Amino acid sequence: MKIVDSTLSMIGNTPLMKLTKVTNGAKANVLVKCEYLNPSGSIKDRMALRMIEEAEKAGRLRKGGTIIDQTSGNTGPALSFVGNVKGYKVRLFIPGEWAGTYNPENRIKIMKLFGAEVETLSTAGYEKYVKELGPDLQAFAPTFIGFKKCHDLEKSDPKIWWANQGCNPYNTYAHRDSTGKEILEQTDGKVDAWVASIGTGGTLYGVALALRKANPSVKVVGLEPEDTPLTDWMKSGIWASLFKKFGMERMKTIVEEMLEHGVPDEIIRPKDEDAREMANRLCREEGLFCGMSSGANVWAAIQLAKKMEKGQNVVTVLVDRRDRYYPEHPKEHYVI
Repeated sequence: MKIVDSTLSMIGNTPLMKLTKVTNGAKANVLVKCEYLNPSGSIKDRMALRMIEEAEKAGRLRKGGTIIDQTSGNTGPALSFVGNVKGYKVRLFIPGEWAGTYNPENRIKIMKLFGAEVETLSTAGYEKYVKELGPDLQAFAPTFIGFKKCHDLEKSDPKIWWANQGCNPYNTYAHRDSTGKEILEQTDGKVDAWVASIGTGGTLYGVALALRKANPSVKVVGLEPEDTPLTDWMKSGIWASLFKKFGMERMKTIVEEMLEHGVPDEIIRPKDEDAREMANRLCREEGLFCGMSSGANVWAAIQLAKKMEKGQNVVTVLVDRRDRYYPEHPKEHYVI
């Protein structure tokens, strides 16, 4: 009998599917890892479980402890789900507003249903810090306010553990050791290119490490929104300077480490309409109920597959479910 006794054992081992209807004549195969099928509805379940279990091993997270983090979306439900199943309190900070039509209403509901305490962030009380941000980074004020809150809370109470997804190496290792390993097994090691949104860097970099260990010639393509050139800010040092301006010690991000190691080979910045149209087509034509970043990933993977040869494989990921973006429909904004 194959019976599980915990939803935590249902994380990962997601199917890899070949797209057949939306590839528009691409010569290479476009394969999608269906991460929206994870229990909380996104790929973030993998890193949430790994980060929490590593914190437990290190003695940073014990019975009666509280998990905190700042998030704009999928990490929130994932930490809420894993944390509460394991018996911890979970407290999350999420921007109340952001670029475009961003509306976290459904994500907040999901977090609360899993048992988390959720606080929406505003700039009130942090005006002196916000003034330090240039015009390009004003939209990220709530993100750094979340960093500041989590940083100070963890310092104030040993029972509080900050997941700190953007700087936690186990975010990367979760995908190196599970997502990447599964892709290699599912393709018999035949991967020619890997495409994914950059975000915190964990998925793109972690999978890239696994794939390149097996085949150093795998092409790695990262995506970021055209109005949010995060990698440019990282390279320029602007992002690093914000830690000091917000009164925190310097923390190295996964994205910075990834860039230092020459990943990705190429960065593409899809338009909102490209990501949105592809997400719609994936739902209607392929039956894949995924969100905007998944649409962006597939759109970019298809552009790459058109330049490659027949029989080659381009792998990407369907990050999350579409339903958490209902309040933004039909003008969802690609933000990660």
